[in-house]
Amino acid sequence: MTEPEDGNGPAPAERRLPPELDPRGPRPSATRPKGPGSARPKTAKSARSRRKRILTWVAAIVAGVVLVTSVTSWAFLQHLLNNITHTDVFGGLQDRPGGGVKGDLNILLVGSDSRSGLTDAQKKEFHVGHDVGRRSDTMILLHIPRGGGRAVLVSLPRDSLVTIPRHRDASGHWVPAAQNKLNTSYSFGGPKLTVNTIEYNTHVRIDHYIEVNFLGFVNIVNALGGVTVCTPTPIHDPVHRLPTGGFGGSGLELPAGKSELNGARALEYVRAREFDPSADLGRIQRQQKFLAAMMQKAQSAGLLINLPRLYSLIGAVGKSLTTDNNFGVKQLKDLASNLHNMSPAHVEMLTVPLEPGSFNMGAIGNVVKWDPAKSKRLFHDLTEDIPLTKPGKKSKVTIAPGSISVEVLNSTSKNGFAATAADDLARMGFRISRTGNSPKGSDPSHTIIRYGPERADSAKTVAAAIPGATLKLDSSFGSGLQVQLGSNYSGVQPVHVVAGGQSGSLASPRTAAQDICT
Repeated sequence: MTEPEDGNGPAPAERRLPPELDPRGPRPSATRPKGPGSARPKTAKSARSRRKRILTWVAAIVAGVVLVTSVTSWAFLQHLLNNITHTDVFGGLQDRPGGGVKGDLNILLVGSDSRSGLTDAQKKEFHVGHDVGRRSDTMILLHIPRGGGRAVLVSLPRDSLVTIPRHRDASGHWVPAAQNKLNTSYSFGGPKLTVNTIEYNTHVRIDHYIEVNFLGFVNIVNALGGVTVCTPTPIHDPVHRLPTGGFGGSGLELPAGKSELNGARALEYVRAREFDPSADLGRIQRQQKFLAAMMQKAQSAGLLINLPRLYSLIGAVGKSLTTDNNFGVKQLKDLASNLHNMSPAHVEMLTVPLEPGSFNMGAIGNVVKWDPAKSKRLFHDLTEDIPLTKPGKKSKVTIAPGSISVEVLNSTSKNGFAATAADDLARMGFRISRTGNSPKGSDPSHTIIRYGPERADSAKTVAAAIPGATLKLDSSFGSGLQVQLGSNYSGVQPVHVVAGGQSGSLASPRTAAQDICT
C-alpha cells in the first residue's frame, strides 16, 4: 500500500509515531459520525494547541523582523557616524556649569568657513576663495527641553564682546583670560575653546557640539530640493578684493520677493552681510528666517515624520560634519527622535539680547555687547527649562492689514454674509482676494481663520480684527489665508500693529512656522 499523493491519508503503520511524539499531533478516531454534514470532532485542547502554535510562529516572525530592522538601523547609523569627524571637545575643561534640568539637551551648532572637501571649481562657484585659517561664521545654541516636542535656537553674534577664558595656545603656553570677539575663540583654540568660552559667559552647560562646513550646508539644501527665501528689497552683494588681499562679498544677487535657492545660492544668502548696514545682526535675522524656511520645507517633504529619510539627510552631509567624541549612535538616534515630528510652530528662534549700538574696541574693531540683565535671564530660563513665552499669552500683531490678502468664505446659511464681512475687513485696509461659500462640512457656528505655515503672522492680525475667531494652522495651505465665517461673527475691531525685530532687547521669539516674508 502506498501513501496517497495529497498526503492526507494515513501513514503506514510501521512509520507511525506514538501520539505524544508525533509533531502532527494525535490522530482522530477512525470511527467518524455518519450522516450529511458530519465532520471530525474537535476538542478544546486541540484547538488551544493549534492557537498556541500559530501564536508562537507569529511571535517568532515579529521578533525576527524587529531584530533584522534593529540591526540594520544600528549598522546604518554606525555607517553614518563613521563618515563624521569626531574631535575632543570636552576633555580637560575645568569649572564647567551644572547640567540644569535632567533630561534636557544643549547643543552648540557652529557653521565654519572651512573649505574642506571643496574642489577648486566649487570654491569659485560658491565665491568662497581659498582657505584663510579657522573661523566660525555662525554660532547657535540649540536647547531641547526635557521631553522634547519643542526647541529654542539662540543666535550668538560672532562680534559679541566676551571673556575668552585662560587657555593653552598651539605651542602649549598658557594665555591669560581676556576680552575679545566671540569668534576669536574658535580661531585661537577650535571647538574646545569655543565651548569653554560659551559655557564661561552663559553658564549653560553644553552637552554636544556639531559643526558643519560650507560643503555640508550646500549638500543639506540640495538634499531638501532647494529652499525658498523672501527679501523685501533686492540684494546686491558683489564679490570684491579687500585691501588685505582676500575677497569680500558673497556674490549674492536677488530680486525683491520670493526666490528659490539651491545649495550654492543659499550659501551666498546666509553669508551675505556687507550690503546690509546692520552687518552681522542683519545677517543673523536672515539666517533665522532661512532656518525657518528649511524646517517648513522639511515638514512639507515629510522629513520630520520619516526617520529613514531624516537619517538619509544626515548621511548626505556626514563627511562635512564635526562632532564631539561622545556623539555616538545613541546620541544620533536621540537627536533624530527629538526632531522627529517636531512642528515648526514649536521651534523658537531669537538672538541673545544686546545693548543698543556697537562699540569700537580699537585693535579688535567694532563689537556688540550682551544686555547683562536680559541675557542672564535668558540663559537662566534655558537652564531651568522655563518657557520663553507663557502659554496663552496674547501674541503681538506685527503685520499691518494693508499688507494682508485674505479669502472670506461663508459657512452659514445667511445670504450675502461673506460680502458683508469682506466689506468690513476692506474698510480696515485688508485686501480681499475672493469671497464665496466655505467647503462642505465647515463649522456654521464659529468663525475659523485657516492659514498655512507661511502666513502665521498675517493670521494673527486677522484674528485680532475679528473678535471670537479661532486660529487653525493647516500645513497643506502653504501661503493660504482664509476666513470661514460662522454665525458668531459680529463685525471687526481696530488692531494695533507693533514694530517687529529685537532692537537690542529680548522680544518675542520668532517661530519656524512664521511667514518668511515678515
